Amino acid sequence: MLSKLNLQNSYDKVKFLTIIQFILVLIGFVAEALVTQSVLNFSFIFQFIVLLVAYNFYYTALSNLFYSYWNMSLIFGIYYLVSLTRNFLVIGHPMIGILFCFSFVFLAIACYIVSSPLYYPRFHWWEYDFRFRADIRCWVEVDGKQYRGRLSDLRRGAGCLELFNQVSVGQPIQISLDILNQNFTLFAEVRSKREPIIGRSIIYGVKFVNNDLEQRQRQKFLTNYWNESKKIKIRNKFAAVQK
Repeated sequence: MLSKLNLQNSYDKVKFLTIIQFILVLIGFVAEALVTQSVLNFSFIFQFIVLLVAYNFYYTALSNLFYSYWNMSLIFGIYYLVSLTRNFLVIGHPMIGILFCFSFVFLAIACYIVSSPLYYPRFHWWEYDFRFRADIRCWVEVDGKQYRGRLSDLRRGAGCLELFNQVSVGQPIQISLDILNQNFTLFAEVRSKREPIIGRSIIYGVKFVNNDLEQRQRQKFLTNYWNESKKIKIRNKFAAVQK
């Protein structure tokens, strides 16, 4: 499994960190059982099986970009903190606690990397009223063909692109927007694809290509504009509800 990972790719780095977490936690779990002389007890065997099954679901959620990944990350984070606290303060074996401490650090790093719009975009699928959707209308050009789309969640040099058309991962695209009566063109690359619910658009994670100063300035302007637009739409929504 490790040999198939390309550590130059941020997504594969997250998978690698997740596997390392799993190895460290297993070592810590078994070491703790040896210290407390509970190896081969029913409780140990049951917890060991639960841990294996949970990590299998966790890795599957990450591999398929399921949002359940975040719920499980929270559960594992709490488990790591409880385990390291128990080993430092109760059992008195700090070396085992350090294993859980490293696991928690790797979990935090992995969650930060994968929280990018490239993998887990924050799109407001529950908002049916487009007046209050935190997105910007745009045109997307792919291989000379133009499609209408919506751009949102502009963070960390990336964004969430919603289209009803199929685009391959790795495909370079051109995004055109009209902002404040000015036309902006940005170049990007599709990095991830989230299959849609029936009747909804396909969600793409796109990475902006900033090869020159002008492109970087356009992206910065677009990000600031989107953030301000989102705040205004939230205020307008609450104002409409109060009427």
